[in-house]
Amino acid sequence: MKKFILSIVSLFLLGAATTMASNVLVIQLTNGLSERFVLLNEQPTISFSGDKIVVNTSTSEHEYAMAAVNYFYYESAGTTAIEETVTPGGMNFMGDHIALSGLPAGSDVCIYGVGGQLYLKTVADADGNATIDLTSLLRGVYIVKANNISTKITKK
Repeated sequence: MKKFILSIVSLFLLGAATTMASNVLVIQLTNGLSERFVLLNEQPTISFSGDKIVVNTSTSEHEYAMAAVNYFYYESAGTTAIEETVTPGGMNFMGDHIALSGLPAGSDVCIYGVGGQLYLKTVADADGNATIDLTSLLRGVYIVKANNISTKITKK
């Protein structure tokens, strides 16, 4: 029954998204995290397989247990020529690296596990820039803390 309802809702949302010129599919997970897919670049499609929601993009496939998905929706994002994910506060994600800018010179940038363990630490240079290589981290959820601001990230 849940699969049927989610199918109907997704069809409704797809129609609404098309008419409202929305261009980002957002999957809101029960753990508070969300995944975003840009409609024009990634061309995501949603399907259902058993007890999973499957999002196929032009380059990858993402599966979510239905129990792990609170809801999904479409939102509008401004048109941009930026191809990398950019978050507020000068944090850019580039593959397995995070580049931060606009920090006070010498400020600490730390990566913590959700249990509070410190995994990585670096210091912003004289220009307020720092880069962190995430390749040594396992897949999972981490907290990036820089200049008294904390942000959750997911490494896949």
